[in-house]
Amino acid sequence: MLVTAPVEQLLTGFQLAETRCSFCKTALQEGDTVSAYAVQYAGDESWSVPRLYCRTCRSTIEDPTLGATELLAEGRLGLTMDATTQRTSLTLLGIERVAQSAPEDGRATL
Repeated sequence: MLVTAPVEQLLTGFQLAETRCSFCKTALQEGDTVSAYAVQYAGDESWSVPRLYCRTCRSTIEDPTLGATELLAEGRLGLTMDATTQRTSLTLLGIERVAQSAPEDGRATL
């Protein structure tokens, strides 16, 4: 079953594994403004956020990936707490879409 949602809803609260800028490697923390690159490959049901960028290193989608839906969004980092486990996670908040590419927008590479 295909489920669609706005980018803001899709990425708000997304738990992040990486907490450094993908370009300059600056440590990112709660309250920082970031750009998040999210991708969903054709045939996959889940999204991933493999790259974050600090305010200085903001990025764009210059070369879309064939067969992938790519999003670039801006927002800030916040903490979400699981009351049962008493664990916190760094998550995305206040998301606004900056750029998007569709699976057919990319080009094949040889």
